[in-house]
Amino acid sequence: MKLGFIGFGEVGYEISSGLVSQGLTEVYAYDALQHHAEKGKFVKERAEKAKVTLLESDSDVVDMCDIIIAVVPGAFALDAAKSIIGQMRSGKIFVDASTSLPSVKKEENRLIAPTGGSFIDAALMASLSQSHYKVPILISGTNCAAMIEALTPYGMNIKEITKNPGDAIAVKFVRSIYMKGIAALGAEMLEAANILGVDKLVIDSIGNTLDGKAFEFNNNYLVVASAWHADRQVHEMGDVTKMLEDIGVAPIMTQATTKRLEWFRDINARDHFQEKRPEQWKDIAILWDHNNLHLK
Repeated sequence: MKLGFIGFGEVGYEISSGLVSQGLTEVYAYDALQHHAEKGKFVKERAEKAKVTLLESDSDVVDMCDIIIAVVPGAFALDAAKSIIGQMRSGKIFVDASTSLPSVKKEENRLIAPTGGSFIDAALMASLSQSHYKVPILISGTNCAAMIEALTPYGMNIKEITKNPGDAIAVKFVRSIYMKGIAALGAEMLEAANILGVDKLVIDSIGNTLDGKAFEFNNNYLVVASAWHADRQVHEMGDVTKMLEDIGVAPIMTQATTKRLEWFRDINARDHFQEKRPEQWKDIAILWDHNNLHLK
């Protein structure tokens, strides 16, 4: 089996390094920067360290390899797929592991299907710096079994979720709402706490509330609580916004939180459930009618 990468940044380097260490002998790559006077040196050094053979073009990678993993920036994913259509044929698998839109992945599949080759949507679901080539990868497409059969013997952690390209990246994008959101919330909280000199007290207090409890429990408790107490929480976050402005912290996430709490307030969960508080977020979700109620 010959594996190729179109784009040889962090993803290509980490995955190829791990696979070569596990015995995969034929790994190839092409990166648009490899011919750059300065940046090309880094690409070539990394390829040499990973024992990956650099080829002269993306078309060469497709010609040479059985499985081709595109790891270009999401904005260039569709162009990358279009550029190799002429080299795709039966038996070849083109994997888009970029963070491009679900609609882009569907379009790539539409373009590649007539060639006889297969398209797979892949989404990396954890940090490469921590998991390296064993990073959990979700995939969706019509020939996922072949990719799993080829790469899992070398230690890769790949799971098929559906036959529909676009589904894998959709999971990653929805996950990112939370994962990137808590990073942004954490930064805003820490900035204010640091200015006020209460960082340890605040961190310890949040830890006492959340530590040792399952994510599912915390998610159910916090979402239901916000729906139930939205009126009071809207007022509280208005005061938080004023305090942040007073100490010179931009209340970016706080204002977004207030807007979501106003949305909770407007669904009026207390009246709907006749003051009998539910325990699960899915109970509250029946009120999330996106056709009639929108954030404004």
